[in-house]
Order: sequence, then structure tokens, then C-alpha cells
Amino acid sequence: MQPRRLRVMMAVVLLAILCAPALAATRRKAAPRLTWDLSASLATIYNDNLIGLSERDRNQFVRDPLLFPTPLETVDDLENEVQLRPTVRWRAPQKLMLTADYRLRYVKRWRNDFADYWTHTFGLSLRPRVADSRWNLRFRVAAIPSFYLRDYKDRDYNAYHSTRYSNWDYETAFRYHVVAPFWLEASAGYGSYYYNRKFTEYDSEFREVAGALGYDTGRWRVNGSYTRRHSENIGKDQREPFIVDPDRFSDTEYGDSDYNEDEFGVGLHGPISFVKWRPTKLTLIYKLRRRVYTTDRSLESDPFHRGRLDKRGQFTTSLSCEVNRKTEVQLFMTYDARGVDSPVPQVPLAKDFVRHEFGVQVERTLR
Repeated sequence: MQPRRLRVMMAVVLLAILCAPALAATRRKAAPRLTWDLSASLATIYNDNLIGLSERDRNQFVRDPLLFPTPLETVDDLENEVQLRPTVRWRAPQKLMLTADYRLRYVKRWRNDFADYWTHTFGLSLRPRVADSRWNLRFRVAAIPSFYLRDYKDRDYNAYHSTRYSNWDYETAFRYHVVAPFWLEASAGYGSYYYNRKFTEYDSEFREVAGALGYDTGRWRVNGSYTRRHSENIGKDQREPFIVDPDRFSDTEYGDSDYNEDEFGVGLHGPISFVKWRPTKLTLIYKLRRRVYTTDRSLESDPFHRGRLDKRGQFTTSLSCEVNRKTEVQLFMTYDARGVDSPVPQVPLAKDFVRHEFGVQVERTLR
């Protein structure tokens, strides 16, 4: 009986060895077609110029905040930013991977809560389901339901009112890895800014095309981009001729704000070694926007836009450290400045500004 049992056991083991590849293939085929994960983050940010006031307007607010036509408690403020990001991946037919992600963001201001706001971003991407996929097609929709700009004077009522807009952005982008580790990307987008009913004169829509080139080794990523944008002020015909306010020179409801804009961007992202105990990454991003207002109105009828050129530079740097496999802490800083050239000296006084942000963020993968 024992030799027989031994022969039976050996036959079972041999059968198991022979069937193992088939069973493994069956398990691979049975891999879930849908997977999902969820991450959340919380950030605290100090913003030293909450609504982008010029130096002239900041000084006026400091002198007499009760007379300043915006309900600010302080020019600067602390912000809490909460984000949730669920992601769903579908193993589609034809060896394709379809990924959908949604980001919900809420920004809470500590002392100026009238300026709190929400953002929503939905993305959909398609790529080959292989390790070294060479292309990626992505569609993105972003929305801000209500964003406070500042208080402006509504001439229909001869009074200052809160100015808010809703913003929608749509973008389609195609990325292709020409030769590893280099990639190219082309994109096109459309967006709109629609204001509350007292300021429909500011309503605008824009279209843009962009190109980017990147170098990605998996550790270091370097990229450069260029965007050409054209914006049309579709509510401009509702405006009355410009009338000089001797007490306050401001751009309330006046002019034709059509513009063409060139945006240049560079980015660097990779690991650094001076923090030994945990993996740490450095990110540097710089963007420069050059905006030319294209109105054909005269300087007398539109002094805020005729012959005006805006240059706006934004520099952001951050350090990210992995506390553990699911938690990351990030320190970041942003410098944002706009300079205006205009034949009217009062325009730069009203529109130039400098803003700094300093923040810390904790991000946690929940699933």
C-alpha cells in the first residue's frame, strides 16, 4: 500500500506542476477589471495678498479699511485647503487602460470667509495596458462655481457690489513618447468666465493651443511648455463710455478686454539626497505670461486696455517627504507678480501686484 500511495502522491504533484502555468494564466485572466483608490490631503497656507491688491490699494486699505470698497478684514490671511481624489481604473478591451479621476478641493479663509471657494476637476485618460506604453490621451474638465474677485462699482446702481465669477475649463491633450525618455504633448482647450448679474460686462471666453516637451527617467522629470491663448470679452458691448472718476481711478465696467496671451513654462522634479532618513523630492516650476490687450478703441474711451501689456511671473518650489508608504508631507512656497506697461500712468498703480504664499500639506492614501 505504501508504494502505491507514494506513486499516487507523486502523480498528484506532477499534475500540479503541469497545471500551474494554466492556473496562473487563469488567475491573470480573472484579475479585476475595475480597481479604485482614494487619497486625501490637508494644507495650511499663508497668503500675504489675498485678492491681489496693488501697492496703492494696499496702502489705502491700511489707512482707512472702512472706506475701502471691499469687505476685507485683512489684506493677508491663512487658508485651509482640503482635497479628496478618487481614481477608478478599467481594464478595457483591446489591451487598453481607461482611468477616471475626480478632485474635489475646498479652500477656507480664516478671517475673510466671504472669499471661500470650491473647485471640481474631472479627468479621463486612455493608454495601452502595457508596461512601456508610448501614448496617452487625456480629457479634463475643471470648474469653479463661484470665485470672489473684489468689490467693483456697478454704474447701473451707482454702488459697489461683490464681483464673482464662475469658471469652466475644457482641455484635450495627447502625449507621445518619441524615444525614451523623451515625450511630446499637444493640447487644445476652451474656457469661460461668467460673472454675477451686476457685472455681465466682464463675461469672457477663451481658446488656447499648447505644446510641451519633456524628459522623464522615472526619477528626474524636466519639461518645457508653450501656450497661445486668445480671450474675447463677450460682454463688452454692454459698457458705457469711460468716465474719469476724480476720486478713484479704477477699471469698473469700462473698456474692451480682448487679449492675446503667450505663456511659457518650465518644470523640474526629482529626488534630492540631503534628507537621509526618508525619500525626498524637489519640485521647481516657473511660468511667465505675456498678455497684450487688442482693443481698437481709442485711449480716451478705453484707457485701461489701449496699448496695455501685462507680464506675470509665477515661481513655485516644494519639498516632498514620504513619512511612510501611504503618507507624504510637502512644504511649498509661491511667488506671484504682475507688472503692467501702459501709456496711462494710473493703470500700473491699480494693476501691479506682488503675492507670496507659504504652506505645508499632508497627503494620505486611504485606499
